[in-house]
Amino acid sequence: MDRRSFLVLSSSAFIEVAADWARIEPRHLFQALGGQQIDEELLRWLEQRSGELRTLAAGTHRQVSGLIDAHLNTAIDLITQDRYSSAMGRRLHAVAADLAHCAAWLRFDADRHADAQRHWQAAVHAAHQAGDRDLAAVALSDLGYQATWLSRPADAIKVLEQARSRARTPAARSLLDVRRARACAVLQDHTGTGRALTSAENELDRMRPHDTPPVVSWMSMADVNADAGRCWLDLGDPGRAGTAIDSGLGDLDPRRSRTRAVFLTYRAEGSLRNRDASTAAADARAALDTALASGATRCIDLASTLIHRLGDRTEQPMIELGEYTRERLGRGTPA
Repeated sequence: MDRRSFLVLSSSAFIEVAADWARIEPRHLFQALGGQQIDEELLRWLEQRSGELRTLAAGTHRQVSGLIDAHLNTAIDLITQDRYSSAMGRRLHAVAADLAHCAAWLRFDADRHADAQRHWQAAVHAAHQAGDRDLAAVALSDLGYQATWLSRPADAIKVLEQARSRARTPAARSLLDVRRARACAVLQDHTGTGRALTSAENELDRMRPHDTPPVVSWMSMADVNADAGRCWLDLGDPGRAGTAIDSGLGDLDPRRSRTRAVFLTYRAEGSLRNRDASTAAADARAALDTALASGATRCIDLASTLIHRLGDRTEQPMIELGEYTRERLGRGTPA
């Protein structure tokens, strides 16, 4: 077993993180702080860099993780010095929250789940101190998504409920609803899934660029559709799933390679359930190629695990897929 995959928090502690945040308003921490003030120019530079690093983190730049960690450490060092005004303190915590959130996703994509969880916790805490409810809610939604990914959907639902209670913008609420739908589908809750997806669409209709924070500005109908398709797969309706996933993939931003790899894997699974071996093999191959190009271990594992399940199939497209996978991954058997 890979120790990095073990979650640090028990279910009760995991849910309490969200409950604490949902019931406690940000405190006024930065009053009457003396000493030398942090330089405004340095703070502006950190704010600009964090935005640029968030953009880079969405791509395939393998060096960005070290840059994010370095900037995050700098922000934390400045925070611990306690030499800033109340306004500057909120800005510093906002920078730290944004960078911790990015760092968490990079670790999640690398299958470093405990480390990702710690960084999402840090993002929730820092966003709380900054008074940024939506960033805290999104970081909690990511913890919920991770819980569903790691087969803990009941924990995910409890965390998502707490996060949604204080999310401010439609985009953040739509994301929380989609992730609730995913967890409900795993639990075979047809009614809960349908309600959450309907709410996600309604919230997305209310989304406006001017009041959408950067942390969730990528949220779109492509995400709702493709994740709805995953829900229908879990609920045993591959035909409906295929239509939804096709729509999501067609509208997805081409720069989001990790998301595309995941959605292609879903489509391959749907084609397999529809007994279309040729299409399933083509989608699985595309998913593997896209995942490898993204460099995200999580996505590579998802695609290769599906392909491994096809290892005993005798259809010619599946035999060719197995050979192709062994060649791409450099292994004796499909991963």
